[in-house]
Amino acid sequence: MKTQVIIPVMVCLFLNAKANEAEKTLKTKPEKVIVYKNGAQIFRQTQTNLVAGENKLVFEWLEEGVSANSIQVGGNGNFIITETEYTDKLPDLDRFKNASDFKYVKLIKQLKDSLALIDYKAEEVNYKKEVLNTEKTVLLGYRLFKGEAKKDSLSFLKDGLNYLQEKLSAIYADLHTLKKEAEQLSLIKQNIQKRMNGIKDDLGEENLSSVYKTNHQITISVLSDVATVASINVNYFVNTAGWEPMYDLRTEGVESLVKLTYKGIIYQHTNVDWSNVKLILSTGTPQCNLSAPELYAWYLDAIKPNFHHDKYKSMVSTSAPAQAYGLSDNTVATGGAYAKSEANEEEKAKDAENAYNYVATNDQQVQATFEIKLPYSIASDNKKHTVAVLQKDLDTKYMYKTVPKVDVTAYLMAHITGWEDLNLLPGKASIFYAGTYVGQAYINPATTNDTLDLTLGKDDNVVVKRVKQKDKTKEKFLNDDKVYSFAYEITMKNGNTKSIEIEVKDQLPVTHGKEVVITKDNIGNAAYEESTGILTWRQTIKAKDSKHINFAYTIKAPKDVPVAVR
Repeated sequence: MKTQVIIPVMVCLFLNAKANEAEKTLKTKPEKVIVYKNGAQIFRQTQTNLVAGENKLVFEWLEEGVSANSIQVGGNGNFIITETEYTDKLPDLDRFKNASDFKYVKLIKQLKDSLALIDYKAEEVNYKKEVLNTEKTVLLGYRLFKGEAKKDSLSFLKDGLNYLQEKLSAIYADLHTLKKEAEQLSLIKQNIQKRMNGIKDDLGEENLSSVYKTNHQITISVLSDVATVASINVNYFVNTAGWEPMYDLRTEGVESLVKLTYKGIIYQHTNVDWSNVKLILSTGTPQCNLSAPELYAWYLDAIKPNFHHDKYKSMVSTSAPAQAYGLSDNTVATGGAYAKSEANEEEKAKDAENAYNYVATNDQQVQATFEIKLPYSIASDNKKHTVAVLQKDLDTKYMYKTVPKVDVTAYLMAHITGWEDLNLLPGKASIFYAGTYVGQAYINPATTNDTLDLTLGKDDNVVVKRVKQKDKTKEKFLNDDKVYSFAYEITMKNGNTKSIEIEVKDQLPVTHGKEVVITKDNIGNAAYEESTGILTWRQTIKAKDSKHINFAYTIKAPKDVPVAVR
């Protein structure tokens, strides 16, 4: 009899717990986004009412490409988070088909197909018009009709004009027909678009967009002793976004510093627009598997000689087992509860500021982050969106460079230092000189050089000539050798109103053998590089002045050994 009493009580308790369980769908939007080179961390938060007992909170319509392993949940309040689950809820097309709105969705799809067909027809009309206009241009450019033919006769000209009239009449008739066809297609397109917009307004854009989309959800199980208000936050990593650096390097002239503009080019196709989010750019790249590299034993064994066809072949084998390499310079952004804290301050009227003034740089040990203090909106269109990161004047030294053996042009160069501490990533840089676009360069921070060399363009006011001195260039025989003597003069003239520094490069031939002997007869004060034979002079030339450089060398080789001396 005692057992019969306990069982109904347990059943009542179970039913009572189920009755107290509440599932609530939460509508949220991204509030903070950390964008990595490949991927992004999305932060969402909301406040909601909890009932006493178990609560299920569903964050729905999340981004494409969510990494389930990266989901982190936190919050503030008198409750316990017991479980977190990520699910992909596929669209329930059968249920939607039973709704009265489905026929309109099908109609919109048909209207979109009609619009695409009209666009193809309009493109075909444009191609035909282009062909006819080209034919007309060729006809009117014919020399006979312009009176430039060598063999003109009245009858010949009369026949030609009749032909021209006939062809032009046909061309203009066809163009008129195509114009009417294009106008008709445009009118049809406008009507279809107007009808489709009306249906969208009646149904609502949200209903249309969600019909064929997968609903990515995070379900959070929460246990609370009493009914309370809770602040819930969630963040997760997606692989459908990223950013890359882009630079502008600008200078107004040789008396100004080069100004570096650091920009972030962000893309995202998460199917969720980022509207007025707090944006942070990170130079890191989170990876699922991170491990530092290890070294293993490297075995080196000599292999016995292998005799084959009476020819001796010795072989040495070097082998090492495959090594496991990780990405030790990458990191995964972590964080617990995300609390939104905004402070708005009224400011006095002042001059307009630049977006670069609202970026805070956090230089960490394995990555750097750029916190954009202004809110940004980035649509999910997979297009490139530019974000201002920083702007800085760089230490700059200007110098001209010329290699007259290859090109007698003098190029203005900017040698830039002090860029190593700016947390730059490899990327393209657009170069501007005196307000004019010069070209592109590539910035690679991984290089060991501490100076960044930029070519700013040619300067026609600096004239360079390289002339062979014929009286000192000759060939002669000396015993069993043939001797070649060469001499050159390089002239540089500065037509600018200020003095310049110029670096001049030329070269002497080099040889690996002992049969050919190369002698430096005269290289002046040039710096000589033995391995390459390159000569480097650095000269300062006053305004409207010129300077000369002379160098000579001799090549001696056995007379029966052919040498390509030119």
